Amino acid sequence: MRPSRLIAGIALLLMIAGLAGYSRPAAAQGFGDLVVSPTRVELEGRNRSATVTLTNRGAESALFRISLIAMEMDETGSLKAVDQPPAGMLTAEELVRYAPRQVDIPPGGTQTVRLVLRKPTDLAPGEYRSHMFFRAVPAEDAGRAIDEKAGQGGVSVKLTPIFGITIPVIVRNGDLDVKVALSDLAVVPDKDKKKLTFKLTRQGNKSAYGDVKVEYMPAGGGAPVVVGEITRLAVFTPNTERKVEVPIVVPPGTTLGKGILKVLYRQVDGDTTLASGEVTLP
Repeated sequence: MRPSRLIAGIALLLMIAGLAGYSRPAAAQGFGDLVVSPTRVELEGRNRSATVTLTNRGAESALFRISLIAMEMDETGSLKAVDQPPAGMLTAEELVRYAPRQVDIPPGGTQTVRLVLRKPTDLAPGEYRSHMFFRAVPAEDAGRAIDEKAGQGGVSVKLTPIFGITIPVIVRNGDLDVKVALSDLAVVPDKDKKKLTFKLTRQGNKSAYGDVKVEYMPAGGGAPVVVGEITRLAVFTPNTERKVEVPIVVPPGTTLGKGILKVLYRQVDGDTTLASGEVTLP
């Protein structure tokens, strides 16, 4: 068959950045030329509305469609979109109204998306979670170019990547609680460095959300030295545990010898310690 008679499809690559399970220190999160702030929305009690700001840092206008989707977290913290939520997961799509549903942001411009909670009076107690998905919309002619290679009998197809950002939108209703614990702490090789691994276990009807800090306490005494951090680490319901890896970064002037690595899982933007553990270095 001649190449000119072949029908070539357009391959669209979908890249979703699931911000909630990730560790980033800033209140804003970017992917490509889009920056989203904040990276997490919580609606509970008298807090029944919120705004999310989108900023286009690119040199061209950017079009985004906005939707609420269900995302499942695995034991490593990775998120994936699902059509059917897993057993025990409550979603917020029917509880949250938002506008606009599509935005066209000029270079250097911003756009605000407003969210409002519409909670029925008979809503059962629990934590309801969905993710707001900001999906880039490519130009109409993107990915349509098909080049025939003269004399070679081949066809090349242009791939157009489509990216998006997701942030969690969480609705809480009723008296909820969460308890977390650390276990299975170990220091293992990581190429030419080391990393600390442990299991974070969650109990209750509320997600866990906190910052991880690893401190080195020398055996001979002295002030603790921070050698590892992960910010904004979550264990979403209905998951009961998450495997965590923290790269060990020893600051200049410090030698990691005998002593203790102390791990603290603390409330974000607070001093409350949710869980702690330690491992002895020989």
